[in-house]
Amino acid sequence: MHGSILLTAGAGSRMGPAVTDKILEKIGTSNAFRMSFRAFSKVKEISIIVVVYRDDSQKKQIQREIKLVEDFNPNQEIILVKGGPQRSDSVRNGLLALPDPCIFAHIHDCARPMIRSETVDFMVSKVTQMNPVAVARLATNTIRKDISELTSEENLKTTETLDRTKLWEMETPQSAPKSWLIQGYQKAKELNILITDDIHALELVSKKIILFDPGYPNPKITHDQDLTYIKFLINT
Repeated sequence: MHGSILLTAGAGSRMGPAVTDKILEKIGTSNAFRMSFRAFSKVKEISIIVVVYRDDSQKKQIQREIKLVEDFNPNQEIILVKGGPQRSDSVRNGLLALPDPCIFAHIHDCARPMIRSETVDFMVSKVTQMNPVAVARLATNTIRKDISELTSEENLKTTETLDRTKLWEMETPQSAPKSWLIQGYQKAKELNILITDDIHALELVSKKIILFDPGYPNPKITHDQDLTYIKFLINT
């Protein structure tokens, strides 16, 4: 059995005062949550959708939004669970909310509303074979690591150039056997490591992964201009 965990609990502190909730901000006739939810609800192998919400006010709005989703699969079980202070806490809560028969978990940040059902279908096919898989793409920009001493002047940096042919920019969804994710997140907690994506948890328990470029834009809403960009993509 496959289950998805849709994360909506992020504070969105970098969006600015004009946007109260980036997940529910209007995008055309929809919003980031509804677009993400619809992509997963159309995948017949997904039996359970866990929505991790921020607070009671957002929970009520999410419940209303679910009713507005077109082509909603009535056979899917919907579970709403409260998130935690960090993304990793929210993911843990979502994983624990998945019932025992659910073997595979697909974790998605709803701040990436451009995800498509066919991508989720591909990930289902791979993870069913016990192959963890994540949406990602090779870095195209030159990336440097700041290795300056703490005493360095503010604008003078000592840097190290990283080989971009080996660098991948991570996105979501990220999919794996549920038990492996639980083990990885537990180890991160024991080691007091803050992880910001789910593949890091798998690395901690020595799992190999598939990195998959879907071939279309899958941007994340972090700043207000990202909303403008996504609206442009939808209209082109």
